[in-house]
Amino acid sequence: MNKYIRSLQALIFIASIALPASAEDKSVTLSVEGKPALVLQVPAAAKITSSNSYVNVKTTNMSLHVWAVPHAKTAADAVPRAAELIKSEFIKFKTKASMDMIIANAPAKHVTGSGNEADDGDPGNAEVVFFVVGGQVFAGCVHGEFDDASRARAPMMAVLQTAHAAP
Repeated sequence: MNKYIRSLQALIFIASIALPASAEDKSVTLSVEGKPALVLQVPAAAKITSSNSYVNVKTTNMSLHVWAVPHAKTAADAVPRAAELIKSEFIKFKTKASMDMIIANAPAKHVTGSGNEADDGDPGNAEVVFFVVGGQVFAGCVHGEFDDASRARAPMMAVLQTAHAAP
């Protein structure tokens, strides 16, 4: 009985933390060719910049870039094009590792590598996640000098795990 009560208390505690956090999120929609395609939940305080097929989510602990990936049918199709897709933010990207994962109940690819920041040429690292929502492939990317990309991994994944098709 005592074990049951502790489990129940832990569950209530976790729910009390999680529910207010999700209530503070807001939805961001990425449009492709003028049509809503992808919806992400982001922190309420996030600053959003968007244009056709692109959105940037900037918080205190990450700057997440998300693009629609044209002419790709699967996440794996997009992996060889990683350097090309992120070149507006990160150049000379060389893949070091790739792993399979699931985003929006579909196969996704998480690619890590090194290169240079596009704005100032400083050496750094980037992490790119390719995922499929509503039949469209998307790429999410965080990058930075030293270990900035790896420190932004958890907040990036938290946002990408909310990905779903726009209504």
